Amino acid sequence: MALKRFDNKVVLITGAASGIGRATALRLGSEGATLILADRNVEGARQVCATAAAQYGVRADAIAYDAADTASARRMVDDALALHGRLDCLINNAGIYRRDHFANQTGEDWSLVFGINLESVFHIVHQALPALVASRGNVVSTASTAGVQGIAYAAAYAASKAGIIAMTKSLATEYAPKGVRFNAICPGRVRTEIGTGLQPIENQDPDIMVKPPKLAGKESGEPEDIASAFAYLASEESCFVTGALLVVDGAQTVG
Repeated sequence: MALKRFDNKVVLITGAASGIGRATALRLGSEGATLILADRNVEGARQVCATAAAQYGVRADAIAYDAADTASARRMVDDALALHGRLDCLINNAGIYRRDHFANQTGEDWSLVFGINLESVFHIVHQALPALVASRGNVVSTASTAGVQGIAYAAAYAASKAGIIAMTKSLATEYAPKGVRFNAICPGRVRTEIGTGLQPIENQDPDIMVKPPKLAGKESGEPEDIASAFAYLASEESCFVTGALLVVDGAQTVG
């Protein structure tokens, strides 16, 4: 019998047009979630909505959202709430990855990565909090193993994901008395455009690059592997879990 952990639950997912966001939308849709999918690629988000509706019979709506634009972040939450008048789960997944030797990176590069990966999450959560308090809902954000242990050639990305981790733990502490849970997932190498699709940079040192997973038969994780983790943390099965970091990396960062 198929799980239906998200029947009568309204879930907002950012960065939902592809990769981990798409896989998570379809996984939660398969379990009955009413989906609101936000992405700068709104046509891609609409296609995911159409797939979820056709395969699982759920309602799914797409919203245009630019994570680099503060006003867009707050407007996106307002538009989502206007659709159903409630919000049970917020999944912060939109992100950007920039890679180069640190000496070549600029303040503009740093600000762009932080704006999209971290500041946008502040504005989204800030706007959504009243609805989440009302529903005693939860927030799950995409962090990264890079935010735990760092990563060569991507200091801004790692620092922004470390910020997600610190924000998650801080808000979990502050809002536990109100029944709102905050958790984060730390993917390792995943088969997405960001995870495995980037070209090498000039003169990169292979000895300090991210190592592949140690799990037998796995060169990388799949988006569906991360979606399964989202489905657990976003559901009531994890009702006693808050402030947690769930590492999903096939033993990439241990040993």
